[in-house]
Amino acid sequence: MENRTFDEFVSRQQERVPETISINWEKEREEWLAHLGRLYLKIETLLGKYVSSGQIRLEYQPVELNEDYIGHYAARRMSLRIGRQEVVLLPIGTLFIGSKGRVDVVGPAGQAEILLVDSKASERPRILVTVGVGGKLPVAPSEPGLEIEWEWRIVTRPPERRFIEITQESLFQLIMEVANG
Repeated sequence: MENRTFDEFVSRQQERVPETISINWEKEREEWLAHLGRLYLKIETLLGKYVSSGQIRLEYQPVELNEDYIGHYAARRMSLRIGRQEVVLLPIGTLFIGSKGRVDVVGPAGQAEILLVDSKASERPRILVTVGVGGKLPVAPSEPGLEIEWEWRIVTRPPERRFIEITQESLFQLIMEVANG
């Protein structure tokens, strides 16, 4: 029994199959770890006066992460010891909607987030969602000016989530907030 209508439907669907690209998950992981290293270097630089005087001690410990597609891998967490207080920068991962990575900043009085976002992002980042099957994504048409420059930003608490540039002042405020409340 031949069903010409179904045959035509199947034929039309073949024309709509987009070209796919394979994602290099190892490269994604390496880029994420490089961005994480740059965040830590920036924090070391902004706290340099206090670190060199011994008022703040920086320590790194390995942490094991596990993400879909990327699998298990090692990263580093950063600990800031200020007197008896400890503030930990804990990497969470790279596979997030609207950002390329997240680090939680945890202290005795609370927790905050630092996200790796598009440097042009505002409070309401542009989110482009692409759906793929079997680890392959459709090739998106490239638009001029859409190249993303990733930058770490402090995220304010809900309901008003804003991205704040990491400066010495904003970093000091963040550390005091999670350490003292």
